[in-house]
Amino acid sequence: MTFLSGRNLAKSYITSKNLWHKEEIRAVHDVSIEIELESIRKDGGRAANVGLVGESGSGKSTLARLLSRLERPTGGSLQFRGEEISGLPENRLLPFRREVQVIFQDAAASLNPRHSVEKILSEPLRNFFPDLNREERRVRITDILRQVGLSPDHCGRFPHEFSGGQKRRLAIARSVIINPSLLICDEATSGLDVSLQGQLLNLFLELGEKFGVHYLLVSHDLPAVRYLCSRVLVMYAGRIVEDFQAAATGVSVHPYTRALLESEPSLDGNFSPRFLPGEPPDPAKYPAGCPFHPRCGERKAVCREEIPQLKLVGEKHRVACHLV
Repeated sequence: MTFLSGRNLAKSYITSKNLWHKEEIRAVHDVSIEIELESIRKDGGRAANVGLVGESGSGKSTLARLLSRLERPTGGSLQFRGEEISGLPENRLLPFRREVQVIFQDAAASLNPRHSVEKILSEPLRNFFPDLNREERRVRITDILRQVGLSPDHCGRFPHEFSGGQKRRLAIARSVIINPSLLICDEATSGLDVSLQGQLLNLFLELGEKFGVHYLLVSHDLPAVRYLCSRVLVMYAGRIVEDFQAAATGVSVHPYTRALLESEPSLDGNFSPRFLPGEPPDPAKYPAGCPFHPRCGERKAVCREEIPQLKLVGEKHRVACHLV
């Protein structure tokens, strides 16, 4: 049984320019995604981890919020272990919340500034493991702080007393302390220097090995995605345009994916970045046909008329492109 499955997910927002004019912003449109958990960890803990990449404004964070049921979809369905949860009230989502946790991009904003570390980490334990007494909670808190590279002596501190990297670790500890099955990381390594990014990625792998946590990593950083994940989803204009194995980046065929890969820095001294012309489309006024065709140098007449659908082009490789 698939752990988490989204079918034709869509999310629109209605904005008002004035009293007479309203506009529909289509952040996510017709996205189908399946996340399966593997009982046996392979490839250094990377098996079954999924990376979601794309430009700013492509809908990655909105899709992550839909998959975590922080927002309800305006279309499609979301199933958790075979049960439809798209419209369930919050009081019936407790099993889902226990197994699916989120690390937000702004770790500082996600931590209550009035709560100490001990209270921040006690709250999820009280919610999901109410039978634990105070001493048992303290043991778990001490253990998880050590696991994420913080000290048990930090229990009495408040979020403003930590650096940016330490706040990320605290947010990770809060999510992992209840032993979730899936951790959705929304730009969890952004804004950090390279050494801290490496430390956090290694920490994710260590936690995956010890606790069996799987990851959905939302990121602009393709090297980070390939390091942590076995599967990569590429998103553009609210749609998934390619789905392939991280170890096989050379097989990517969508022009947008190739442009992303060619924009990666290289250490061999021959790096010549590729820049896409134009800007991503306005989510309130998507062009007819393929949303990428105004920026694509390989477009054909059909690209201006029909929206391409995801189709299988190889083993575990899907792409939405008329050029294939």
